[in-house]
Amino acid sequence: MEPLTAPEREAKTDRQIAMVVEQLTREFSILPADVVHREVASVSKRLLAAARFSDHVAVLTGRYAAELLKVAALNSPA
Repeated sequence: MEPLTAPEREAKTDRQIAMVVEQLTREFSILPADVVHREVASVSKRLLAAARFSDHVAVLTGRYAAELLKVAALNSPA
């Protein structure tokens, strides 16, 4: 198996982050979808900027964004 090219790695990471957005949008349905999308985009941008390689960025994005969204959901009017 040949290693992925840089564009292939980027496309793979983008697909994985899109899956994180979908999952967190379902999990935090109390929040508007654009809030979830914005939080995931913010977290993934920060992680990618600091990453030496992007293999685990989607997993970490999901974890960190979920923690931030839990706080937002708790503070959201019911």
